[in-house]
Amino acid sequence: MSLNFVKKSARMARLLSAALLFPVVFSGPVLAASDTPFFTGVWELKTDQGLKPLVMSDWLIFDGKLPNTWLYMTKGSVPGQQYRFMARNVGVNGVSAALVDVVRVDDLHMNYRVSAKGAIIEQGEATRLSVPNANDSCLAVDTELKDLMGSWTMVADKKKVSLSETELNVDGQKQPVELRPIRTGQVGVVSNGAPYALFTDAGGDYAVLQLLPVGTASFAGGPIGQPVTFAQEIVVRRNGGRCDAAIAGRLKLMGKTKK
Repeated sequence: MSLNFVKKSARMARLLSAALLFPVVFSGPVLAASDTPFFTGVWELKTDQGLKPLVMSDWLIFDGKLPNTWLYMTKGSVPGQQYRFMARNVGVNGVSAALVDVVRVDDLHMNYRVSAKGAIIEQGEATRLSVPNANDSCLAVDTELKDLMGSWTMVADKKKVSLSETELNVDGQKQPVELRPIRTGQVGVVSNGAPYALFTDAGGDYAVLQLLPVGTASFAGGPIGQPVTFAQEIVVRRNGGRCDAAIAGRLKLMGKTKK
């Protein structure tokens, strides 16, 4: 299966971040990626400009070491074969004009494309550097609620965050909470009977604490969907995490794998 990529030079990868910084109004539903999809892992992306790393968890693209771009599955996706995503940068409300397409070629290869308003920003074929089985990948999100519990450190300022089934502690500010499972690797945090936050495994050593705007619909009665507007998003790193080193080790293989 092919994306029928347009034969033209892709612009520099940094344009991807620029395209994702400007949100657009979107009124339709957005969905999460299926659990542990084929694209989860560490990749070597071959573009017209050469080789670059491509690191993806189940629903985030990494920029360097950090999760940076949320993926929201939309029409045109065939789980296990190809996905089309709308995108949103962490900390920026509203989905962007960018579309991210990935198509499975085989267990070790996929086609990757980022476009916006009909223009190709980046495209190429990606060769897997990590294990083919997403469930065994360091970037696959945790499947057990308990894996989100415990101590974390904010990436931005090294302040501490901890979560238990009854308490959320953000930089020493403790509050009693209740947890509501939302999807694999994500819980809703209820404070004083009202939705307060989402806490989501971002893949690798990371998670994102998303503080919700006042008036967010209740978690009771099932998932609330995937909102694209937040009061604040805080990227945290698992204390003692080992995935950064594992990912860095895989990326050392860049340019050395068989094509």
